[in-house]
Amino acid sequence: MKGFCKCIFILRKPFTMKILYTFFVLGISQFIFAQSQSVPKVFLKDVLTFPLGASVNPRLLDENVTYRERTGSEFSSVTAENHMKMMNVHPGADRFDFVLGDEIVAFAKNRKQRIHGHTLVWHNQVPQWMKDFQGDQVAWENMLKNHIQTVVAHYKGKVAGWDVVNEAFLDDGSLRPTIWSDHIPDYLAKSFLWAYEADPNAILFYNDYGQDGKPKKMQAILNLVQDFKNRNIPINGLGLQMHVNIGSKNEAILEVINQSVATGLSVHFSELDVAVNPKNNPDFVYDDVAKDEQLNKFLLLFNAFKSIPKGQQYGITFWNVGDKDSWLRGYFKRPKENPLLFDDAYARKAAYNVLLQTLK
Repeated sequence: MKGFCKCIFILRKPFTMKILYTFFVLGISQFIFAQSQSVPKVFLKDVLTFPLGASVNPRLLDENVTYRERTGSEFSSVTAENHMKMMNVHPGADRFDFVLGDEIVAFAKNRKQRIHGHTLVWHNQVPQWMKDFQGDQVAWENMLKNHIQTVVAHYKGKVAGWDVVNEAFLDDGSLRPTIWSDHIPDYLAKSFLWAYEADPNAILFYNDYGQDGKPKKMQAILNLVQDFKNRNIPINGLGLQMHVNIGSKNEAILEVINQSVATGLSVHFSELDVAVNPKNNPDFVYDDVAKDEQLNKFLLLFNAFKSIPKGQQYGITFWNVGDKDSWLRGYFKRPKENPLLFDDAYARKAAYNVLLQTLK
């Protein structure tokens, strides 16, 4: 009993009790932390019936831990933002460079994410050697065919779908003048045929922007689809880039979606962002009003896509992950632009949570 009493006496010392209290609090804190870690986080991708994607930058995947974590956990599909485009993947006439594209593919494969290829033929980001190329029509065709088939064959069985041709039409519905249209008559159809020959299982898309509110452009795309069907040219889907803003007309957006669905092809919202400061107002404030208007556009787009027949739902892809990585800030020099679902610190915005609750 004397030993027991001695222990009680020691425990009653204020300093000892303080230590015990500290250990108690730390224990409770660790328990709470462990419980919070054991509760799985619900992701938007998990409540959707279609893939949710993002375009990615391999440098950020390598250097930014948070960017890498968000890309790996929040999305079920990945698109190379720039590193499968001509300039990066085919820098010399006799040289292909797949290093960074392969890094993106490996990242996605390790996380069981779908990989979408962007883009095989475009008038921008073309290497100088292609611009300087000399030869007759056959030489031009062989050059472009070699590019398309080498890239597609390299990623055969890894890339699920390709944006075969990107942005071929002007707003008035006319064919955009490019080195491809200048030297290769019917280059759109030939590009699709060459891509199909290299990988018959890939889903082949025509991809474009700004169809909403531009009926002549949209009609040119619909005419292309019908022409391809008439000639048995393989085309499987339409990519609607959906670079929209809070002022974009809802009726025009929905009309383009409905017209695309009516073709029977797969539909991809392929480069989604909702700009909140399209006029680049230097005094713009990303306040609750702007956030609500942006949320309404996100809801419109997700609900519209959800209503597309399941067999035609290829998915929704955001054009990068967090606001600070958006091309709108860099290309258009709009520092006060916040077009995505994740903020500068890659935290979920309130719009993310509303979408999650609404769509599930």
